[in-house]
Amino acid sequence: MKTAIRINWLSAAALLLALPTGYFIFINLLNEIGIAGPYNASQPLLENLGSRQSLGWNINLLIAFGPVIALAISLSQVLKIKFHFSKDQIDFNAQVQLKWFPLLVAALSGGLLAILFIYLFAENCNC
Repeated sequence: MKTAIRINWLSAAALLLALPTGYFIFINLLNEIGIAGPYNASQPLLENLGSRQSLGWNINLLIAFGPVIALAISLSQVLKIKFHFSKDQIDFNAQVQLKWFPLLVAALSGGLLAILFIYLFAENCNC
Protein backbone atom coordinates (compact mmCIF):
# COMPACT_ATOMS: atom_id res chain seq x y z
CA MET A 1 0.00 0.00 0.00
CA LYS A 2 1.39 3.38 -1.00
CA THR A 3 1.13 6.34 1.27
CA ALA A 4 0.53 9.60 -0.54
CA ILE A 5 2.20 12.68 0.85
CA ARG A 6 0.08 15.78 0.38
CA ILE A 7 1.93 19.05 0.31
CA ASN A 8 0.12 22.10 1.56
CA TRP A 9 1.63 24.71 -0.74
CA LEU A 10 0.24 27.70 1.13
CA SER A 11 1.75 26.53 4.41
CA ALA A 12 5.05 25.78 2.69
CA ALA A 13 5.09 29.29 1.21
CA ALA A 14 4.26 30.76 4.63
CA LEU A 15 7.10 28.79 6.19
CA LEU A 16 9.49 30.05 3.52
CA LEU A 17 8.44 33.61 4.33
CA ALA A 18 9.13 33.09 8.05
CA LEU A 19 12.46 31.26 7.77
CA PRO A 20 14.70 34.25 6.90
CA THR A 21 13.53 36.03 10.05
CA GLY A 22 14.16 32.94 12.14
CA TYR A 23 17.62 32.54 10.66
CA PHE A 24 18.43 36.21 11.22
CA ILE A 25 17.32 36.06 14.87
CA PHE A 26 19.17 32.78 15.42
CA ILE A 27 22.52 34.01 14.08
CA ASN A 28 22.23 37.26 16.02
CA LEU A 29 21.49 35.40 19.26
CA LEU A 30 24.46 33.13 18.66
CA ASN A 31 26.63 36.18 18.03
CA GLU A 32 25.48 37.78 21.30
CA ILE A 33 26.42 34.71 23.35
CA GLY A 34 29.86 34.53 21.79
CA ILE A 35 29.43 32.13 18.86
CA ALA A 36 30.24 34.47 15.99
CA GLY A 37 30.85 31.92 13.22
CA PRO A 38 27.38 31.86 11.59
CA TYR A 39 27.04 35.64 11.91
CA ASN A 40 30.44 36.31 10.37
CA ALA A 41 29.74 33.86 7.55
CA SER A 42 26.34 35.43 6.78
CA GLN A 43 27.28 39.08 7.24
CA PRO A 44 28.70 39.70 3.71
CA LEU A 45 25.65 38.12 2.06
CA LEU A 46 23.21 40.04 4.26
CA GLU A 47 25.04 43.31 3.61
CA ASN A 48 24.91 42.67 -0.14
CA LEU A 49 21.16 42.10 0.21
CA GLY A 50 20.82 45.45 1.97
CA SER A 51 20.67 44.68 5.68
CA ARG A 52 22.57 47.88 6.62
CA GLN A 53 20.19 50.08 4.64
CA SER A 54 16.86 51.44 5.83
CA LEU A 55 13.63 49.55 5.28
CA GLY A 56 13.01 49.32 1.53
CA TRP A 57 13.08 46.75 -1.25
CA ASN A 58 15.81 44.71 0.41
CA ILE A 59 16.21 41.85 2.90
CA ASN A 60 14.94 44.07 5.74
CA LEU A 61 11.47 44.05 4.23
CA LEU A 62 11.42 40.25 4.24
CA ILE A 63 12.79 40.05 7.79
CA ALA A 64 10.25 42.55 9.13
CA PHE A 65 7.11 41.56 7.21
CA GLY A 66 7.72 37.93 6.25
CA PRO A 67 6.31 36.59 9.54
CA VAL A 68 3.31 38.93 9.30
CA ILE A 69 2.39 37.59 5.86
CA ALA A 70 3.15 34.02 6.98
CA LEU A 71 0.86 34.43 9.99
CA ALA A 72 -1.93 35.81 7.80
CA ILE A 73 -1.58 32.94 5.30
CA SER A 74 -1.54 30.32 8.06
CA LEU A 75 -4.49 31.77 9.94
CA SER A 76 -6.52 32.04 6.75
CA GLN A 77 -6.21 28.26 6.41
CA VAL A 78 -7.37 27.34 9.90
CA LEU A 79 -9.65 30.17 11.05
CA LYS A 80 -13.20 30.22 9.72
CA ILE A 81 -15.29 33.24 10.69
CA LYS A 82 -19.00 33.61 9.98
CA PHE A 83 -21.29 36.57 10.57
CA HIS A 84 -25.06 36.48 10.48
CA PHE A 85 -26.99 39.73 10.68
CA SER A 86 -30.65 39.76 11.60
CA LYS A 87 -33.05 42.45 12.67
CA ASP A 88 -32.49 41.91 16.40
CA GLN A 89 -29.00 40.53 16.69
CA ILE A 90 -25.64 39.89 15.13
CA ASP A 91 -24.32 36.33 15.33
CA PHE A 92 -20.58 35.78 15.22
CA ASN A 93 -19.06 32.32 14.88
CA ALA A 94 -15.33 31.57 14.83
CA GLN A 95 -13.94 28.08 14.32
CA VAL A 96 -10.36 26.86 14.39
CA GLN A 97 -9.75 23.79 12.26
CA LEU A 98 -7.13 21.33 13.47
CA LYS A 99 -4.69 21.43 10.61
CA TRP A 100 -1.38 20.87 12.33
CA PHE A 101 1.11 22.19 9.78
CA PRO A 102 -0.62 25.57 9.30
CA LEU A 103 -1.04 25.86 13.08
CA LEU A 104 2.67 25.17 13.61
CA VAL A 105 3.63 27.74 10.98
CA ALA A 106 1.27 30.24 12.63
CA ALA A 107 2.84 29.54 16.03
CA LEU A 108 6.36 29.95 14.58
CA SER A 109 5.40 33.20 12.86
CA GLY A 110 3.73 34.53 16.00
CA GLY A 111 6.78 33.63 18.07
CA LEU A 112 9.10 35.37 15.63
CA LEU A 113 6.90 38.47 15.69
CA ALA A 114 6.91 38.43 19.49
CA ILE A 115 10.71 38.24 19.51
CA LEU A 116 10.95 41.13 17.03
CA PHE A 117 8.56 43.29 19.08
CA ILE A 118 10.38 42.52 22.34
CA TYR A 119 13.66 43.44 20.67
CA LEU A 120 12.14 46.63 19.25
CA PHE A 121 10.81 47.62 22.66
CA ALA A 122 13.98 46.73 24.56
CA GLU A 123 16.28 48.45 22.06
CA ASN A 124 14.32 51.69 22.00
CA CYS A 125 13.13 51.90 25.59
CA ASN A 126 14.56 54.83 27.55
CA CYS A 127 13.72 53.30 30.93
